[in-house]
Amino acid sequence: MPVSEAVFALVVLLGIAMLVTGLCRKLPIPFTVILVVIGVLLSDLAEHWPVLQPLKDFELSPQVMLFIFLPALIFESGFALDARQLTKDLPAVLILAIPGMLISTFIVGLGVWLALDTRLIIALVFGALISATDPVAVVALFKELGAPNRLNVLVEGESLLNDATAIVAFSILLAIAVEGSSIGFSDIDNVFLEFLRVFIGGALFGSFLGFVTCELLYRMKANISVILATSIVTAYAAFVVGEHSLHVSGVMAVVGAAIALRLFGMSRIRQDATHSISETWEVIALCCNSLLFLMVGLSVNTDDVMSRLGPVFIVVALVLTARALSIYTFVPLTVRWFKLPQVTMGERHIMWWGGLKGGLAIAVVLSIPSDLPERQFLFDLTIGVVLFTLLVSAPTIRPLMQRLGMNELSKGEELELRSVLIDARHKLRTNLSRLLQNKLAPKMDVKRTLLDIEIAFGMGLFDEEAEQHGDDDFIARLRAYHIERRELKNLYETGYISQYIYLDMLNRLYDMREDLRQGGSETESQHERSKQSFFQRMEETFLRFIRERRWSSSLMSRFQGTRMVQQLQRNLAHVLMCEAVITLLQSQDDLVTEAREKVIAIYKQRKKHYRKNLKMARVRFPDFYRRYLDLLAQRSTIYSGWNHVKDQYEHGDLSSKGYVSTQHKVHKKIERLQEMEPAVAGDDSDVIEMLTDLKLLEELSRQDLDYLGKNATIINFLPGDTIMGAYETGDNFYIIIVGKVEVWRTDALSYAHRVAQLGDGDIMGESALLAEFERGRHVRSATIKARTPCILLRISMRSMLKILEKYPAVKDAFQSIHDERGADHAPKISDD
Repeated sequence: MPVSEAVFALVVLLGIAMLVTGLCRKLPIPFTVILVVIGVLLSDLAEHWPVLQPLKDFELSPQVMLFIFLPALIFESGFALDARQLTKDLPAVLILAIPGMLISTFIVGLGVWLALDTRLIIALVFGALISATDPVAVVALFKELGAPNRLNVLVEGESLLNDATAIVAFSILLAIAVEGSSIGFSDIDNVFLEFLRVFIGGALFGSFLGFVTCELLYRMKANISVILATSIVTAYAAFVVGEHSLHVSGVMAVVGAAIALRLFGMSRIRQDATHSISETWEVIALCCNSLLFLMVGLSVNTDDVMSRLGPVFIVVALVLTARALSIYTFVPLTVRWFKLPQVTMGERHIMWWGGLKGGLAIAVVLSIPSDLPERQFLFDLTIGVVLFTLLVSAPTIRPLMQRLGMNELSKGEELELRSVLIDARHKLRTNLSRLLQNKLAPKMDVKRTLLDIEIAFGMGLFDEEAEQHGDDDFIARLRAYHIERRELKNLYETGYISQYIYLDMLNRLYDMREDLRQGGSETESQHERSKQSFFQRMEETFLRFIRERRWSSSLMSRFQGTRMVQQLQRNLAHVLMCEAVITLLQSQDDLVTEAREKVIAIYKQRKKHYRKNLKMARVRFPDFYRRYLDLLAQRSTIYSGWNHVKDQYEHGDLSSKGYVSTQHKVHKKIERLQEMEPAVAGDDSDVIEMLTDLKLLEELSRQDLDYLGKNATIINFLPGDTIMGAYETGDNFYIIIVGKVEVWRTDALSYAHRVAQLGDGDIMGESALLAEFERGRHVRSATIKARTPCILLRISMRSMLKILEKYPAVKDAFQSIHDERGADHAPKISDD
């Protein structure tokens, strides 16, 4: 086809798709079905109107489907997913996506082989490709009806990884079918091993690429245009390199890159850029899906589909049976095995019936080489199943959700709605009164007008009596949540906290809001607040991985220094948020006094707790604390002024010249402030001085002190951090410069007991060091955790062994300390 005709066809098809999308928003039928119908009509019209013939001749090759459409659809789904919630339900999602999909492939494939008399390998190819789900219509309905976010993530997450698994299995099986080989039960183990290789290899490569991309964008301080372009390059590079260079799953590489870009981008990419990436990929996915369904309509032969209605219904029954077996078996088992929150039977019904087949299944079947004899047979079956799910399943999801009561408000949501509508009522009454007082509105029946407006908002449901006798505690806690959220955003916008801390604390607030909506008590909310956040769990996992690695001293020092600064930011932010809640609630006289004072008392207690944490940091690190607060004050002041300048410029109250001139000056000042950020415990130049002050090492010569200094690193630990774990292989020796730590041992019944407390100047790791010196093994004998913020000097085991060999007196001193502490038990200690 000439390029001009191809461009004409592409423009016409996209134009039709966008027109249909805009005009059919309120129809109960998914717009994708309408696109298929329009495609069929265009195909018929092209027979009579020569001007439409390019549309009939327009085709997308299997390579275009594979290398253009699939990466776009997969990347958009992966990037749009709530990665934080996904990690909570990852076991359920993985079991549904991998074992569940493979079982579905086997059931559907075996059924097609037995019922439709086709080759087993072809039947399995169809079982794999038809397992790819497309929950776009269901997710849109979830948003409209306000379905729980967890259900949304379960459906989207399972769909995303299910799609990736299905395409990996499809690719392996299709390669066997194209080669003309057959498959038997003896080949299953080889096929499964190959599946694992390409699946896991693709995921690892894509995750690595996404992480590297995030880091590069962060260090380059890229603008939004560069970030958007890089996201597109990353998506297609992951697919192409994975498929052709590394011979792993390109689809899994795209999934890994998308999730990594989203996950790591939370702290490395600006929020406005993240929103722009999401919107851009939504447009790309919309264009791809629209073209796919129009192409299906143009290429479908209705006579062939109608002639295969019997096989289509058989296949639909097989698909529904396989999915029911997966959902109703694996979901409850996963919840029980991994102790996850319960997935209700109603949510399982939605997950089963909402497993729609759409654009991805069509893209996969169109990627089959045209020389495969069964291609048309597979295409017709796929179209039949897709049309059934779009015409029958999709329109019935809404009534099913309503019948299951999933659109009903919980008690907490009703109270939240009441609170918002009461505030809205006060505002609209104030606005109408102001207009009447200034004679800017015609004379009217004010009471009737107000009643009509309130009915439009649904305010008639909440009369004055309900307003006065609602759940007072809930309303007060909800007000406190709104104040906290606004204050948190203000702290971020004024540079007082980093984007990483802002997102972490914001996610915690969102979790507390969900708990509040579901009717959780204040005790439950306190428990939710005390739990570790997703970001903190990630930090601890990474810390556990690197803490005993021989090569990790420098990395760990930087990582722990960053965590110390972040913890200080958290405590400062909590104090300011609590103060904002206390101050603003005291001025809100519309709240019931008892409920208001109860919430204020809670926030006063919280403020006291976080001030205690700040005092601990101030006492332990006075110089750092003073310099860092001075830096924060300067930075927040600069950002406050700069935000005002930007606001004036955006509203046209400042010229471009004035804005650009100010921008250069402000950015230079911000860069200087970033360079001034103080270190928590000084730099490595302080190591020699610290070693010199230690009585245990007073016999060492200057040359040996210098040698130890070159192999020592200053590392910080936060309260609660595990410094070393029992039975781990230790490669480092520690000296406490500042802080207190606790030593824990487990008894024969695996109960942990605190057996000692160590402080400034004490050593840690002497048991492993002496064991290595005498017997050549160095397993930790106890677990040591930081009780307060700590500064430790970490020295490599090899370096200390050389010192012990050269200085027997030092070795004897270490042995004496070890003997005093006792290998099996330790003396009782106080709790101070």
